[in-house]
Amino acid sequence: FFFSRLGRILNLFYCELSGLIKQNHIFLKNHSSCREGNKLLLDIKDSDLETATYLRFNVMKQTFYGRKDAATSFAAAINCRPQIMRDAIPNMLPILTPPGINPYTQVELHDKFGPCLDAADATITCPEPSEKIRALVKNEKSDRKTLKLKLIQAKKEAREKIVMVALGDEKWEDKKRVK
Repeated sequence: FFFSRLGRILNLFYCELSGLIKQNHIFLKNHSSCREGNKLLLDIKDSDLETATYLRFNVMKQTFYGRKDAATSFAAAINCRPQIMRDAIPNMLPILTPPGINPYTQVELHDKFGPCLDAADATITCPEPSEKIRALVKNEKSDRKTLKLKLIQAKKEAREKIVMVALGDEKWEDKKRVK
């Protein structure tokens, strides 16, 4: 997701290189020689051989995003381009918030690993969960326990039924009718 968005942002300012790049090409960018006037140049070398040919390619779009709004001349727009890019990033790349830790895991981390760490590290690594999270986990644990007991009881009844049917015990049918 992030890289597709980043590709869209870079596409607003730089030319597409697909079709120019082959499998064995080598990219060269020398900071001192990559700028010629208003051009941003990228050297593409065919191979690592001494006789390899170089291709110089201007990667900057002439009509990049925000150029018309930034300045009247192209040279002035080039000088404003870093600020235009910084301004475009918040609009194009949403800031993602991490989902956080599962409440059950948060309580377990604090209770089991918090005492093993220094106080400063514990507040960062496994902070004290809120009372709301503790109540949620407590209810979930009791629900799990109740469900587990019901499941054990159901398994026990099924096992008894299988044994009685296998032995041909008539009492199972009588017990079933009584309930």
